[in-house]
Amino acid sequence: MLDLIDLDIPSLGYAQFIAAWLYDGPGGAFLVDPGPACTIPLLLESLENRRIRRLDWILLTHIHLDHAGGIGHLVEKFPDARVACHERAVKHLVDPDRLWEGSLKVLGRVAQTYGAIKPVPAGNIVTKGELEFEGGIRAMDAPGHAVHHQCFVFKDWLFCGELFGIMLARDRDIYLRPATPPRIDLEALFASMDRMEPEINRRICFGHYGHFPDGPRILAIARAQLQLWVDVIGRHAAESDKKSIMAELIKADPIYAGIRDLPEPLYNREAFFSLNAISGILQALNPG
Repeated sequence: MLDLIDLDIPSLGYAQFIAAWLYDGPGGAFLVDPGPACTIPLLLESLENRRIRRLDWILLTHIHLDHAGGIGHLVEKFPDARVACHERAVKHLVDPDRLWEGSLKVLGRVAQTYGAIKPVPAGNIVTKGELEFEGGIRAMDAPGHAVHHQCFVFKDWLFCGELFGIMLARDRDIYLRPATPPRIDLEALFASMDRMEPEINRRICFGHYGHFPDGPRILAIARAQLQLWVDVIGRHAAESDKKSIMAELIKADPIYAGIRDLPEPLYNREAFFSLNAISGILQALNPG
């Protein structure tokens, strides 16, 4: 059984944003992206309520604080769990000081609320090869959002992390926006989307937020949307007012325009991260 565990942060007004995916079934149990350190008590309570006494694997799509900031705390509670991550993430899990400093610089108060990441024992970390689990879990490199980003394929599910952006299901339609933080690699991000095409006929499980059953539609929308954002932001690259660029994107992008219909707490959160995403694309277009 696959289950979505909400990891809301009321102090930031975050709901329907951060979540962990839990599988408990034949072969054991695994968790995808445990969330930030501040939500670990909520995660542990949820696991207890589901009578999860053992985690065989903790799968990390990437190690940004909102996805993996609580990994060291969780391993303390499940010391036998193996942690699957990209090989370029290992040093930052073993010694997270630089990761923490960089997160504070980019996110400020939000990072402080997420909480500092604890080290993970090197002996718990696995980076390559077939993940030993009944039904087979495969890790696939998907850089762009981060150099250490990867996706996981398991049965009929594709855990995409932030490859396809940030999603919210809205009745029969969706709200989607690119997840392009500073230091984004746009060329790698487009290539990673293309690389997923042979695996796309699955349910897409987002890091943010929920799942969508039509993988090919998600891929088509996400790729076209990212190109649209690059084009629009590129035309306004000389401007310093990111809020004006955001307004242009709302006009140009009917999928992203759904931000106007979100409840105020969700709108405020999305506006904050939209400006962050715009900054990332601006930096990619103007690397100097």
